Amino acid sequence: MEKSNLSAGVFGLSYDKIDKLIEQHDTPLFIIIRERLIDNYQAFRSFFPGVEVYYALKANPHPYIIQVLGEIGSSFDVASLQEIQLVLSHGISPQRMIFANTIKRKKGIRFAKDSGVSRLTYDNFDEIGKMARVFQGASVILRIKTPSVGSRINLSYKFGAEPNEALDLLLKAQDAGLNPIGISFHVGSPCTNVENYIASLKLVVEIFEQAASKGIHLHTIDIGGGFPLQVYQTKNIKVSVESMGKILTPLLLEYFGRDCTFVAEPGRSLVGSAGLLISKVIGRAKRSGKNWYYLDDGYYGTFTAIPFDKSVFEFYTFKDESEKYPCILAGPTCDSVDIIADGVLMPEMQLDDLVFVPNIGAYSWASATTFNGFEKPKVILA
Repeated sequence: MEKSNLSAGVFGLSYDKIDKLIEQHDTPLFIIIRERLIDNYQAFRSFFPGVEVYYALKANPHPYIIQVLGEIGSSFDVASLQEIQLVLSHGISPQRMIFANTIKRKKGIRFAKDSGVSRLTYDNFDEIGKMARVFQGASVILRIKTPSVGSRINLSYKFGAEPNEALDLLLKAQDAGLNPIGISFHVGSPCTNVENYIASLKLVVEIFEQAASKGIHLHTIDIGGGFPLQVYQTKNIKVSVESMGKILTPLLLEYFGRDCTFVAEPGRSLVGSAGLLISKVIGRAKRSGKNWYYLDDGYYGTFTAIPFDKSVFEFYTFKDESEKYPCILAGPTCDSVDIIADGVLMPEMQLDDLVFVPNIGAYSWASATTFNGFEKPKVILA
């Protein structure tokens, strides 16, 4: 295989390893890099000492990821009956889960109760009645709306109670036979503005004080997810998880003390850079003076991350990259919306050349479809 100046360290895999994987599995191939996944988890824990990590399963629920993270001690943020079942199937204790969807189906709540998942999140009055009818005594965490300034995805648009409603929601939950234990928030994703977290924590302090004045003593602070991608050898480093941890960890102790339970729900931060996609050029064309390259994975596959997560990716080849030209990368389906990148600079490519996309582990394979009959990429753990 012709090699470019691309460092194999970007992928965490050697050239020989990649050659063997393609020979064995063909493309499109989605590789979960075990060592990178473990490194990301351990790094997050070191950046946020004293904060319990609940991996947000929605980022990528592949069994390999649950297996690896479960083995090294991670807990899990789950959003449905099916996600609870999936985590339980790996022998993971229900005490290591938070049912963090604020709008739950009754059968999901019932399954959580029967399975021993006792912590549930809510953000509205109707949800209180639903949980109380199905799961008396459940420990509930109120999610509030907080700033998402600068975040790509605003997760306080669809979720989160107004902070000025928080006390009434806590009192209502207690009166309904539920056990309010804490407050959660989500500052949007990915978030590189640490001020969002700081402003949110100040709101939580106020709510803790209001609740205590009414005899409700909260003890859990869930700072949600939204943490930026932990990447290696990237061109686009802005704010790191490490820098956020240095600012936020002391504030947690200053605002709440050591007797509180601190929870985080990172998704992309753990799995984003642990995912590598290898796709292949299956067609070429010249249209309006531009090179078009058709890949065997596309907008309806792993690259659903583009419309749904607003992701922007970097593309690499093993070709000589000293000369690059604007081109269009397209997917394999018969839909003209299936465009991966327009105007991206790539070397001249031929049929069967490989294209590598690092840092694609989060919100990609998880939402991929089989539109037009094209199968999702095969997933392997390497």
